[in-house]
Amino acid sequence: MAQAKASTGWLVAIVAAMTLLVSTGIWNPFPGLWAWFSESRPLAEPALQWQERLGGVPKTVTILDRFVVVEQRESVEVRTRLAGRRVWEAKADWATVAGSPEREVVVSGTLLKKGYEVRDPATGRVIRTDDKAAAVWSFSDGLIEVSCFTPKDCELTAKEPVSGDELWRTGLPGIGFVLFADNPKLAQGAVMTSDRFDAKAEPRPMPKVLGFPIDNRIHPVDTLERKALPVVEPDGHTSVTVLGGRIVYSIATPRDGTCLVTVSGRDGATGKEVWVKHGYQLRTISGAGCDQRKEPVAGGNAVVALRPDGREALLDAADGREVLTAEVGEKILATDGIRAVVRSADGSKITTFLLGRETALWSRKASDKSSVAVTRNAVILADRSPDRIIVLDPTSGRVLKDVRSAAKVVASDNRALLLADRRDLGYLPFNQ
Repeated sequence: MAQAKASTGWLVAIVAAMTLLVSTGIWNPFPGLWAWFSESRPLAEPALQWQERLGGVPKTVTILDRFVVVEQRESVEVRTRLAGRRVWEAKADWATVAGSPEREVVVSGTLLKKGYEVRDPATGRVIRTDDKAAAVWSFSDGLIEVSCFTPKDCELTAKEPVSGDELWRTGLPGIGFVLFADNPKLAQGAVMTSDRFDAKAEPRPMPKVLGFPIDNRIHPVDTLERKALPVVEPDGHTSVTVLGGRIVYSIATPRDGTCLVTVSGRDGATGKEVWVKHGYQLRTISGAGCDQRKEPVAGGNAVVALRPDGREALLDAADGREVLTAEVGEKILATDGIRAVVRSADGSKITTFLLGRETALWSRKASDKSSVAVTRNAVILADRSPDRIIVLDPTSGRVLKDVRSAAKVVASDNRALLLADRRDLGYLPFNQ
């Protein structure tokens, strides 16, 4: 006890001395700390095509054919893709991109305030505005918004992003204050994450079925049939995810001190079971009992599962097929629903597969601490000791780009990556 009091006394004395030195100007560590934070350093070696200092740390970055859209805490800005020159900036608490290539728009708004603005990415000109929507979801073929007449009476409306023409409309129960701003979380599983990848893909087509989580229930909406489907009310032992046009159930039944788990895919309109896997689990169980508190991890329509024999696998959510089966001790690192990357049991290499095929596309050596992301156009390997970012052709494994870098990958498409570290943003093309 005496020793603890003595340690506390010394700590108080040190803090008091530091405070005195700072307040009298004799010693001030903060300029050095601020200089460390604000100092711009090269994001990669060899140097990137361009590197620019932003006004703040970017929240999201979206890469378009001619522009780069940067969402920050209190603003959204657009820069030219090839030079990084800022074209325009506008105040906003949130921002997203919707629309197909060459018809994208920037949608932005203010937190806790209804409505949004739609801007031309080339000029920043406001094309149209809305003053009713409480939240929006952005896709390449539409912008879905939700607006409420009363706390228990809301409506989903899908619009053409540029013109605002209505595509379809359906009712939805009250959302309270859970859904706000852009792309609130839907019941579509979690994505594989890494500290080296924080990439937001360009807008994708609207999934056939979307699941809106409201008051511990899932409200599926069929975007092709343009109607709401029967509500799903899972209990604590049931996990429900909307993937591949199916309502995917993971049901854990307590028995003899263990959990018997069944995974199945059901038709959203009829509730009929389309496929079932006994003994498989989606790693959603946590804590005591058989409560399912975690989200399954998915990429595209592929969801990560653990087989009864302990091996990892990917299941196609649409039909339940096992489209990839890892060997004992291997770990599935990433998938986009088309390809997947697996780390060997000894951690010495990664192997890429086309889902549904047993034969590997290619393999290469990699650190056991490396991170991987799979996109439609590349497999991106972020290695450590030393830090590197390696861009690989997804089909052949051919190296498209290899640079020394500890930055994060924050956006990508078929031509380049965008790298970021704190307030610095840089452009890394594949063909140079």
